[in-house]
Amino acid sequence: MSEKFIPEHIDPFRYAEQSLGLDGVLKIADMQRLSANVIPGTDTVAVKMQFGVDEQGITFLKGHLETKLTLQCQRCMEPFTYGIMSDFVLGIVNTLDEANALPERYEPALAKEGNLALRELIEDEIILNLPIIPRHEPDDCKVKLPLSDSGWEQGKGENPFHVLKSLKDKHKQ
Repeated sequence: MSEKFIPEHIDPFRYAEQSLGLDGVLKIADMQRLSANVIPGTDTVAVKMQFGVDEQGITFLKGHLETKLTLQCQRCMEPFTYGIMSDFVLGIVNTLDEANALPERYEPALAKEGNLALRELIEDEIILNLPIIPRHEPDDCKVKLPLSDSGWEQGKGENPFHVLKSLKDKHKQ
């Protein structure tokens, strides 16, 4: 069975009026901003989206995405797999004023000229879920963190300001 690809742009208001949904994949390689932060591979994002209009007349998009990215550990510089699973609810708007008026349960998604850029929207959602500093779990990393018996805590009992105290005492004499 072949993968069904998500269209790049859609009319979200038409989709919402008809309560349509989309189910498919996007290639990470097609996402310029995200692909700069990941190690190239055959990574894809599985996406499920449902459009609708709520009781307040707000056009919305409920979505779920899942992906596994290959990132570079910033501790050992080796690649590792990072999984992302995210649910999101967006209120689709035409203007910034409409975005500011959205209820708190919705994040705004700006439709430009009646079109919504789905790839950019999904790319933004993935970027928001990336770790600030990508790295392995400490047990999986090749670089081991210093342990308490490694000697770096040797002077633990001494006051770090004892040198200043001796200078102060010397100055008083």
